[in-house]
Amino acid sequence: MKLGKAIMKLKTWVLYLIAAAGYLFLGIMNLTDKKYFPGATITFIGGVFIVVSIIHYKKDKKSNQIEVPDTVLKNMDIELRDLIAEGKKKEAIYQYRIVTGLSIKEAEEYVDLIIEENSNK
Repeated sequence: MKLGKAIMKLKTWVLYLIAAAGYLFLGIMNLTDKKYFPGATITFIGGVFIVVSIIHYKKDKKSNQIEVPDTVLKNMDIELRDLIAEGKKKEAIYQYRIVTGLSIKEAEEYVDLIIEENSNK
């Protein structure tokens, strides 16, 4: 069961890349056995899987981050500090996510950084 969970956590592009390697291996093996048509076809499929893997990799690496002007970020910092002072950490994380488009983890790290800065003052 652990193997199934581990496979599900893999990124899609990794699975396509593994499939591409398998198809390329089978295609090359067919070509060395002088089975040219099946070998070329399977090798072509492996190449298609490599292209699909690259497309999915680029898609995974795109950021959801929104370009935010400095003045908005300064105002956001003030609002976040006020929310944190009121004990509304989750609300601060939510507000920061809405404005920047970052993930929960990234927003939480930023809010934690603000809390740490406030505690050091």
